[in-house]
Amino acid sequence: MYLTNSTLTNFEENNKGFPKKSKIVMLAKTDLFAECLTQAISARFQDQEIVSLSDADGLLDGNLLDVSLVMLYRLPAAAFPSIVRAIHEFHPNAAIGLVVQHADELDSSIAGFVNEGVVHGVLPLNLNLDVCLAAIDLLMKGGEHFPAALLRRLAPSGLTGGGLVAQRQASSEDIDLERKADYGQGLLTMREVQILDLICMGTQNKIIADRLRLSENTVKVHVRNIYKKMNVRNRTEAASRYFRSDPDLASLPH
Repeated sequence: MYLTNSTLTNFEENNKGFPKKSKIVMLAKTDLFAECLTQAISARFQDQEIVSLSDADGLLDGNLLDVSLVMLYRLPAAAFPSIVRAIHEFHPNAAIGLVVQHADELDSSIAGFVNEGVVHGVLPLNLNLDVCLAAIDLLMKGGEHFPAALLRRLAPSGLTGGGLVAQRQASSEDIDLERKADYGQGLLTMREVQILDLICMGTQNKIIADRLRLSENTVKVHVRNIYKKMNVRNRTEAASRYFRSDPDLASLPH
């Protein structure tokens, strides 16, 4: 079940006695894809309330509380700045995901928000549904999802790490968040790849946090996850294993 803006108030009133769930908001101009995606999200995330809005004014509703994620689809570029401001003001803890036709054709003004870290994920329509839902789950957990085509487009502006790992990943034409360097224990996300890249260059957590616009605690969490996935205990072992995994890189001086 998913909620429309018109039923949100009544739902809140009738369920005051129950523990509140966090919410995923789908702000979109309604079409068949939006309806199907909303239904798929509802089926996948049954521990969340799914709220469907067709007007950005719904974000200002005082009854719309505990929003964990706002998904945006088919919204005019001109309205994007005001929508983002409303989300930050009324739902400061919510991640922002953007569903687009083609990641490499993203409007330049919206791409600027992506580059600034305001948008936490971009999901092109050609994503496999399972991958799309996995990306949405990651966004709610504080992660990010950016298609390779978009990262390559924004690379000159500094969104990617730009070092050895970033170059290695960008060389593949079909990179996405669910297909990253595989070290046996699990796949590294794009953010983990960025951090591993900086680790291999000897960058400290504080500098990594500043460069990627994260808190130092968040960086520490990512580093622990990298160690676990790579089955290593420290930075030296992580860098050593990475270079051993690529014969071309292993031959480089370092």
